[in-house]
Amino acid sequence: MRNVLLRSAVPMALSALILTVAAPAMASGEQAAAVPSVPAGVRVKGTFTGIDLAWSLPADVGTGLTGFVVHRNVNGTESTYPVPPTKLNWQDTERIPGATYSVAAVDADGEGPASTPGPADTVPGTPSAAPTDAITVAHTVTTDGVSRTFLGQIAVQGATQVIPLATSGPTQQVDKAIAASADGRQVVFSQGQASLWTVSAVVPHAQPVKILDGSSGITAKSWSPDGTKIAFEREQSGTSCVEIIGATGGTPVRVGCNLAAPSWLPDNQTLIVKDQVTGRLQRVRATVGGAVLTTYTGTELAQHPVASPDGLWIAYFKNTSVNVLPVAGGSPVPAPSYGTSGDSISWAKFNLLLVARRTDTGSSTLQQIPVNDGRPYVNGELFVPPAGETVESAVWQGPRLTIKPTPAVVGPNLSLPFDTTGLVNPYVTCEFDGVKTAPCPASPFQRTGVAAGQHVLRIQGVEDGGRGTEAVRWLTVDTTAPTVKVTGPTFDVTKAATANVTYASSDANGVASYDVRWRIAPTAGNFGAYATVKSGTTAASVAIGLAAGYEYCVSVRARDVAGNLSGWTADKCFSRPSDDRLMGAAKGWVRASNRAYYLGTATATTAKGISVSRSVQAKRLFLIATKCVTCGGLNVYYNGKYVGAVNLYKATTEYQAIIPLPVPATFLTGSVLLTTRTSGQIYQVDGLAVRRT
Repeated sequence: MRNVLLRSAVPMALSALILTVAAPAMASGEQAAAVPSVPAGVRVKGTFTGIDLAWSLPADVGTGLTGFVVHRNVNGTESTYPVPPTKLNWQDTERIPGATYSVAAVDADGEGPASTPGPADTVPGTPSAAPTDAITVAHTVTTDGVSRTFLGQIAVQGATQVIPLATSGPTQQVDKAIAASADGRQVVFSQGQASLWTVSAVVPHAQPVKILDGSSGITAKSWSPDGTKIAFEREQSGTSCVEIIGATGGTPVRVGCNLAAPSWLPDNQTLIVKDQVTGRLQRVRATVGGAVLTTYTGTELAQHPVASPDGLWIAYFKNTSVNVLPVAGGSPVPAPSYGTSGDSISWAKFNLLLVARRTDTGSSTLQQIPVNDGRPYVNGELFVPPAGETVESAVWQGPRLTIKPTPAVVGPNLSLPFDTTGLVNPYVTCEFDGVKTAPCPASPFQRTGVAAGQHVLRIQGVEDGGRGTEAVRWLTVDTTAPTVKVTGPTFDVTKAATANVTYASSDANGVASYDVRWRIAPTAGNFGAYATVKSGTTAASVAIGLAAGYEYCVSVRARDVAGNLSGWTADKCFSRPSDDRLMGAAKGWVRASNRAYYLGTATATTAKGISVSRSVQAKRLFLIATKCVTCGGLNVYYNGKYVGAVNLYKATTEYQAIIPLPVPATFLTGSVLLTTRTSGQIYQVDGLAVRRT
């Protein structure tokens, strides 16, 4: 007898869980039942998310077969699952390291002997497991005229069924087009063409993450090689547009419209797309406006273009044939025609394509197509789903060696981190511009003094079991520093308490940041050392506070996106005047206060022949004073020597006027003396500005 317990439903598998107990011993003289023998050809395949168990009928099967029983043993605890006689496979959406599986046939006389228990031969984490890959698919099942597309996985070799990534949730109703991340660990999908999701493809029952909602018309997708961005196509109002969003979400930016089917190149800054106006494939900038870099002639009938991970080839469908075209341009090479249509095409590896297509009989098939130096070859079927089921799109999934996100444009000294943690004891080699280093030193990959231009880094890891994985990154090395200049302020003297320093720079690949510094001198003293005002700012201006009685000299340098640093600009200098209260005043001058005066004060008189003075170090000087219709003139003396006069007359009154004084013949260190020339006229001295520069 067996106690039968119900468990939650598992897609495409029966749900009754049976716990086995010992059977009673056979009585003396009782004849043994003619139970069926062991099912033939039992084998267990694993994916990252579940188990695919399949078998053939026992050799002695008759008409009385009533079904099968799957036995799963986990750490000594056995669970059994009944399977109807019409099925020769079983799936488990759980992936349990160390679990073993066997199957037995059942007829009217009872259950026969089970097959030898064994682990899944490709389940990660199992001690006997070899390094593994899996194929994630968007899979459509049609039942009673109703179709549902869900995300699932199949074993790379010998698959018999699709195992759902999860038994419920967003991955159970998806759109047909999916894409994989370069690290082999995630997949991006859409729902109702309105929302974008990402989900782990190597963690069973992982929770999907929504990165975009409230959109419309989402179809084709492509994940950038550095893992930071996702390009996707949106069909809108009779046309289609290509947009880009961060892999963790954000606001999409539009590359352009009348574009379709984006696919990233390994520089992370260009895309292969289809131009909907001409029908041709193009290489465009992955930026707003999408400047066209290359148009590929003879590609008018291309569908589903995908760039190879090393950036050398573009694979696409033309009618029922797979074509491979060099990214650099040239003549496409077709594979033999097969089937009636191509549903999806992706690069499984650098030299292997994964193709989902319809056959002449109307069924669906999943093929792998080797590509040898740009020449594709049909290499048989990996998986043929049962009637009523269709593989819509497929991507190769599994641990990969990856190069971590790096700027597309870098400086001459390279430090590029890479990750091998998903691999089992890999032997790693590095190849930079065709020169190989074996073994490759630990991450990061480093080079110094690299010449300007485009370079290619290829890193390969081969595991103990022989499984190989590669990562390629195109890099543009920039050794030219940006140019920069200070554009403001343009004044020599300001009475304001702040000044806005502006600057402008140019660089072929873009400016990343600026450093701003100053040096300061008091009215009668030398400049101090340079001090930092801002470091690494991305703003094109900096507001600085000014103290009265000081000269400020500001300079700027720029840093481009590759880290090249310009020299400092020439100083841009200006002064803020000191207050009149700091000037010595002879008897007859009075100190006045009024909001109209600079800093609220002035030193005033109407008497003749009396002076105000100040010690300075200056190359140029500026008086701050009131001008008016009854204002008089001042004689100017440097170190007691008469050098000229200034007139304070103006038909309309102007407070805080900035009046240049005579330029000293040589650098002035000493006193400035200002003496009234006539009596009965108004003199209101407000301050003095000096410039050492």
